[in-house]
Amino acid sequence: MADLTDQPAQELEAFELRILNPAEIRVFRAGGVTRLTLENHRSWTRAQTMRGFPLSDPDHYIGFLDSANKDIGLVIDPSQLDPESRLVVDQDLEKRYFVPLIRKVYSVKEEFGTIAWDVDTDKGRRELLVRNIRDNLQELTSSRVIVTDVDGNRFEFPDISRLDSRTQGIILRNL
Repeated sequence: MADLTDQPAQELEAFELRILNPAEIRVFRAGGVTRLTLENHRSWTRAQTMRGFPLSDPDHYIGFLDSANKDIGLVIDPSQLDPESRLVVDQDLEKRYFVPLIRKVYSVKEEFGTIAWDVDTDKGRRELLVRNIRDNLQELTSSRVIVTDVDGNRFEFPDISRLDSRTQGIILRNL
């Protein structure tokens, strides 16, 4: 294993993790663009918001990137942000991690390696088309699965054991 202390300081900067103090951050929108200001330090005219651990700890460790996709820093507990900042962060995260939950499957048609689903989600009824289902299924647990449609939209089956046997068969055959 390489000793990082032998590396030039410029290379070590790539490993620096900046923990941001929620009391010193302002996240807001201007012209539809998310911006971030670090009190008494600097501002970023474009900031991206993302979760450090979107599946295992979605409510903590929120990271910010600048317009060049370089790290700005990380907020460990976003609930400590001021209300306006928290609202903008929550809206950005909702948009980035939008994954409707599939509650019911009305029909499944499998033809020539493509599957057409007619489903009810927590966001309304949808029809999704999935090609190469093996490449577009992600098993999160033994019963929880995410499927990605041809447009890149993700949908979650929170518990495949509650689905009808035909739908379960298609999913299990392709995991």
